[in-house]
Amino acid sequence: MKIALVFLCSILFLVVMALLPLPLPPYLDFQVIYHADLGLLRGIPIYDHTGQVNMIAGLAHVPPDQVYVLPFPYPPWYALVTLWVALLPITVSVRIWFGLNLLMLFASTWLLTDDWVPVRRLVSFFFAILFLPILGTLWVGQYGLLVLLGAALFVYALHHENVVLAALAAALLTFKPHLGGLILLIGLVYLFLRRDDFGRRALIAIVLTGIFLFAIGFLASPLWPLDYFHSLTGFKDVSQCHQCNSIPMELTGLVRGGFDQALWIALGILVFLALWIASQWRILAHDPRWLVGISVLVVLVASPYLQNYDYVLLLVPLFILADEARRLDRLWLALAYLLPFLGFGLFGVLGEVSLVISALIVFTLFTNAMSKLDVSAGAAYNPITTK
Repeated sequence: MKIALVFLCSILFLVVMALLPLPLPPYLDFQVIYHADLGLLRGIPIYDHTGQVNMIAGLAHVPPDQVYVLPFPYPPWYALVTLWVALLPITVSVRIWFGLNLLMLFASTWLLTDDWVPVRRLVSFFFAILFLPILGTLWVGQYGLLVLLGAALFVYALHHENVVLAALAAALLTFKPHLGGLILLIGLVYLFLRRDDFGRRALIAIVLTGIFLFAIGFLASPLWPLDYFHSLTGFKDVSQCHQCNSIPMELTGLVRGGFDQALWIALGILVFLALWIASQWRILAHDPRWLVGISVLVVLVASPYLQNYDYVLLLVPLFILADEARRLDRLWLALAYLLPFLGFGLFGVLGEVSLVISALIVFTLFTNAMSKLDVSAGAAYNPITTK
């Protein structure tokens, strides 16, 4: 009954969002999924960039060389799940998408604050929606909140040992593989090493979910694995990451290198962090909140391919730390939260490095807090892996 009521309220909320005359720009990031789905409804495979360009040119009654359409850089099931957006005018769909992003943000916050007292949970919504990467994501109609929801749901599902929710979380994490893929991989290792009934059932459910997503992908593109690869490598803004804001890209910039050098730096960071995680596995496996939290931070520290809005994932470790942090640590958390406002407010686009610094601050706080965790047999959460 409770779930039905939440579902009904969510539908009513989205109807209201569709009717409100919100001045949201429909032709920013949201247009990527809209145009892909519009083409799919017209028989154009989602990775057929030329076909999409010709379609948009025909609708606008202009030559194809006057049309700029971004290639679709996501797995095919993303387009299938969102196919409904192309059934409505883009100005209506973008408002509904804005509402969906809000619902996913609220759901993520609710899941991440599962053990908090009611007043603190309500206040957490206020801080979540005002986090600068969240505001940017909501405005441009980006898709990172699906991955944030996947990470938050993974925390909840592993903590409560819910097989169905673990499989759903895994599916959501695949919607942006460069963000959620590593989080999912570390989660799979955790489930495998548990060697218990929940671990086995969750692994089976996740594998079956992956097979299902892989199979339905052919409905959107007949040769989607190859087409997906070509879509990524054939689009320079994606393959060379000209607008990326990440630690490997910042380090590469110091030596005036390119994206290839950033990949090597990222690989080095990733190998080092993988070895460190292996050495800290007993602590991390003690509580899946910390396991997912460090997985998110590894992505935000090691991945070269990060846009400003991808830092919405910082909310996962921020909420985990906020529940445990002492007074001094909370001051550092406040700095990590506010620094992007200061960076962009004072320096504009040049201040985007503040997001990288915030990620490093949170990473430092997180690893320091990990070292103080009680992983004894009598601690609050003690899964089989800690034995």
